[in-house]
Amino acid sequence: MEASVAAPRRSKSRSVGIAQQIPRNSLALLMVSQLAVMAPLAVHISPWIVAVCLFCGYWRTQVYRGRWGFPPPWVKFVLVVASFIGIGLSGYRSFTLEAATSLLVLAFALKLVEMKNRRDAYLVIYLCYFLVATAFLFSQSILLAAYELVAITVVTAALVGLNQMQSRIRPVASMWTAAGLVLQALPLTLVLFLLFPRIGPLWSIPMPSATSTGLSDRLTPGDIASLSRSDELAFRVIFDDQMPRQRDLYWRGLVYSEFAYGTWAVAEPLPSKGKEPLDLDAGLSYQVFLEPTQSRWLYSLDTPVDYGNNMNLLGDYRLLNREPVLSVLRYPVVSHPDYVMDPVLPEHVRQRETALPPNDNPRIRDYARQLLADSDGDVERMIANLMSEIRTGEYSYTLSPPLLPRLGSIDAFWFDSRAGFCTHYAGAMVFALRAVGVPTRMIGGYQGGEINPVTGHLVVRQYEAHSWVEAWLPGQGWRRFDPTAAVAPERVENGLNAALSQEDRDALSLLSATRMSSEGLMHDLLNWTDSVEHQWNLWVVGYDATVQTSVLKDLLGSITAARVGFAIVIGGGVSLLLVALSLFWRRGRKRRHPIERALVHFDQRMRKLGNPRNPGETPAAYIRRLTEQAGINGEALAMRIQDTLYNPDQSVTQLQVQAIRQDLRKLQFRLAIQGVRAAS
Repeated sequence: MEASVAAPRRSKSRSVGIAQQIPRNSLALLMVSQLAVMAPLAVHISPWIVAVCLFCGYWRTQVYRGRWGFPPPWVKFVLVVASFIGIGLSGYRSFTLEAATSLLVLAFALKLVEMKNRRDAYLVIYLCYFLVATAFLFSQSILLAAYELVAITVVTAALVGLNQMQSRIRPVASMWTAAGLVLQALPLTLVLFLLFPRIGPLWSIPMPSATSTGLSDRLTPGDIASLSRSDELAFRVIFDDQMPRQRDLYWRGLVYSEFAYGTWAVAEPLPSKGKEPLDLDAGLSYQVFLEPTQSRWLYSLDTPVDYGNNMNLLGDYRLLNREPVLSVLRYPVVSHPDYVMDPVLPEHVRQRETALPPNDNPRIRDYARQLLADSDGDVERMIANLMSEIRTGEYSYTLSPPLLPRLGSIDAFWFDSRAGFCTHYAGAMVFALRAVGVPTRMIGGYQGGEINPVTGHLVVRQYEAHSWVEAWLPGQGWRRFDPTAAVAPERVENGLNAALSQEDRDALSLLSATRMSSEGLMHDLLNWTDSVEHQWNLWVVGYDATVQTSVLKDLLGSITAARVGFAIVIGGGVSLLLVALSLFWRRGRKRRHPIERALVHFDQRMRKLGNPRNPGETPAAYIRRLTEQAGINGEALAMRIQDTLYNPDQSVTQLQVQAIRQDLRKLQFRLAIQGVRAAS
């Protein structure tokens, strides 16, 4: 019960009656709920907001202990104004999801400070539920879902405690009751999740302002080398048929066509292409589960000819989503590896893919012209000679290449350092071919992937980021060439781990090295956790309208509004019936008080002796009547039984139960002797 803080300063009209006061049980759980619902949001808001929330919680604790008073109106006004000013100065570019969440969290914390009665407590509880839902706007992982399920249980326990007696402080019992309520709601939740039609959002929400993860639209030679030290998940893939070989898994993402000052950049997108009318059964069909990137570009094998409705295939054959990927995105793709890309090259594309900055890297220009002359003007032979030079020359593959100047970076790499990562070799090859007028571009994406043996899906992580070369040849269209296959063929055949030196392996984190290995208990555990997360994405996060339509067709045949409505009614009725049966089962199996069980057995024996308990007779009155009949003083026994049964705060030990049972047996024996004497 709330402590009477600053009572002399309050008038009677402002006092809160005991019926409206917040029980101590609920208040303590409300404080725990504040921490539980704010913990997942702490990484998305400014640190000063977290500090304000902790201070508000401390203030409310001091009010509860009777050491501080509630804030006066002018203090609350200052806190609200300061909160708005602080949000404005927190560096948010616009009204983003983080800014909206920050305002909501601050409102929640300030409301907690001024909470005085049950009405305020109900409002705080509803805000807790809303904050739980807000956390899923940032992430939908299975770990967050499991955590928020616990958080919902704590919040519900506070709601349960709010409706308990003031004198009964039982937080553990409130938690058990709340857990039961949450479990009872799960069957109906599952039915609605599976069957309720997926509809478009009724309103829009601001997007997270986090920067994109993975590849960027601007790429310097060392970027992918740095990215290859990360073991973060990029995407997962499920193939409908047999999976291609490791060396054929080139996941196309970005096309870099512009070069200036040592940096490659994505050019303005070419006009979108339509879906090709090809035999889709002859293609490679698969589904991609892309992790949030905050960007629009997608990843696919060459060449996508069929894909989702919310995607576009640009003129450079890369897939683009219509909206930024803010959560795990599931999309289907059909690729034709033998499809000829641009058998006739438009002139504006030729100009873009042969452009080079003037007066940059003169040595590689001269080298390319001489190499083409030595190849008798044959571009394919020139490419083969260039790959042979990489293979036989003193070139090395490393995650720690030396720094290069912004001007003359390719000259410095090709002729001086000769040590680099995939982007170094791909960039040098593109520049050399463009120097002799061959349309060439650099492709950024991922190469390879690891098969999870638990579920059989393909896992692609950031350390498998890769870049390669695409050159246009007459009559052949765009063809892929990978200079990394020349300097480090193990990288393409067996993955990154096979191509790294011991020095590069030592520079990796322990988790990255464990994921790259193919054995060990830790590696098996990581595969198992990845399979669980994949199943979660497959059946929960990726359960969109397309998947739901497929499931409903399997369950109902043809999909009509009447059938879907009937299925929802039947499923909801079955779920509610299961809840009702569980309640009756729990009620039937509810353990009686040990004294109550002893009285039931005593009454059964008394019935045989002709002294049953009268209807409406209390246990104490029953014992008094029998002891009076037996001629003994039974007031002490009657009061012990009454206090034990009807005082919820009094605990009973096994010795006390045994003593009461012994007294009841003595009473039974005396009444039985009296009955025998009366009969004789």
